[in-house]
Amino acid sequence: MRQTLTRNHGLAAMLKRRWWIFPIVLLLVAAALVFRALSAPLAVSASVADGDHAVVRSSTVALRFNQDMDVASVTRGFHIIPAVPYTVVVKSPRSFEFHPQLAPDTAYRIQVIGARKGVGFGSENYSVAFRTEPAPKVAGATFNDAPLADGQQAVALRGNLKVAFSQPMDPARTPILLDGAAVDAKNITWDATGQSATLAVTLSHSRTHTLLVPKTAMNRKQDLAVASWTIGFSTVVQVPSAGSTTRIGTSSAPIIIQIENSSQPTVRPQTGMQQADMIYEYISEFGIPRLSAVYWHVPTSLIGPVRSCRLITLQLEQMYRGMIYCSGANDYVLGQVWKWPNVVYDYAYMYSFMYRASDRSAPHNVIARPDQITMHTAQANLPALNYDIAPAHPDVPLPGATPATSVSIPQHGAVWRYDANSHEYRKWQDGAPFSNVGTGQVHAKNLIIEHVQSRLDLNPANTGVHHTYNTEYYELAGEGTADIYSDGGMIHATWKHPNRDLPVVYYDASGNPVDLNTGLTWVHVIGSDQ
Repeated sequence: MRQTLTRNHGLAAMLKRRWWIFPIVLLLVAAALVFRALSAPLAVSASVADGDHAVVRSSTVALRFNQDMDVASVTRGFHIIPAVPYTVVVKSPRSFEFHPQLAPDTAYRIQVIGARKGVGFGSENYSVAFRTEPAPKVAGATFNDAPLADGQQAVALRGNLKVAFSQPMDPARTPILLDGAAVDAKNITWDATGQSATLAVTLSHSRTHTLLVPKTAMNRKQDLAVASWTIGFSTVVQVPSAGSTTRIGTSSAPIIIQIENSSQPTVRPQTGMQQADMIYEYISEFGIPRLSAVYWHVPTSLIGPVRSCRLITLQLEQMYRGMIYCSGANDYVLGQVWKWPNVVYDYAYMYSFMYRASDRSAPHNVIARPDQITMHTAQANLPALNYDIAPAHPDVPLPGATPATSVSIPQHGAVWRYDANSHEYRKWQDGAPFSNVGTGQVHAKNLIIEHVQSRLDLNPANTGVHHTYNTEYYELAGEGTADIYSDGGMIHATWKHPNRDLPVVYYDASGNPVDLNTGLTWVHVIGSDQ
């Protein structure tokens, strides 16, 4: 026991004599730690992986060091090859963000040369290489599964417009604009891959439309499109109709019938007029008006009296591409008619399609059988129409219309008066109500007074032993003025018919095609010499 106490007492005495050793030891330990810190290896990492081939162009290059750095040495030592503009944000002495303006589908190398520690010794050189992904873009567009090209003509009015992209897109950040207006996202269907968007559209007729995907469109990685994509196309011409869906054959090619409108006994009242979609009225010769009735739907009543073709009939045929039914013509006109084999038919060869009524006197008694002419037209398998037939739709007011409740066409001896109850115009001819058998006074939804150039055709072939008169020629191609009446209002319009193989289009004062309301459209063609 005494021995142990003696030993401890001796150790305490020795430590007491050497107390100065402890501060030195502590100082050496601290120095070792400082030296270790000053000489510790410098490390850096980046947010962009070396060798990455699909870097988003908007990526931030974030550099993170394991020690506090001399900020100036890092910012000065940063290089990007090839050089692009960039900004830098110093988050801390250890964290730096560089925001370069990267191009798509481009190889880059980022280098940090001579980055030094904030305290101590040692610098760092760092390098990383990568490639940006190609920018998202529109790969193409289709309409009803057919390719849609910029500048395309005669595009249908209804169907599915699909836009295909090169990469999966973010629907919420990929706007699609039709004619300058953003399409509601509810009306766009994206496929599961995000690489196609489908729009169910109903387009306006006879117009140039534009489809735009702006450069703000983003893919799923939030990478922007490099440029806006736009395409322009024109829609087909549309003809007005009475709204029926009972088309004639698979091609919907119309029946075109010549109907007499002279004041001769037993001519009036005519039959079948009220069922027509369009009726053209004009002077044939000697101041006598004649009608060309166009049916895009199946007529069910007798039609007549059917009379001979005129030169204007040929232009209507070229516009509408249907089947003409007429009771002969003079030799000159028939020669023109027969240039349309299997399309235009004359009464002399059509006894099963027409007959002579016993209650009318010849030549004012030729009546067309609706079932026979419908079947014959359908069986002809005429080419598909290159224009659209307007479906039934609610009334659309004429833009900027002025009130017009009475319309007088003295050249044709006609007056139309507006009936506010039916929202249609009713016709008087030569001072008396103009009637249609079985339906009463003729009424029309739309009236068009179309002014055209005309002349008496003095071609010597236009006369003969049995036909010694000349017929009027109306130039329906080109451009001219028209007045349009509908729902008790009138507008001054311009008609344009640059292509004889397409229907005419009427434009309002703002240059927009006029939408004609559902119902019979009656066109009075007024010649320049009348």
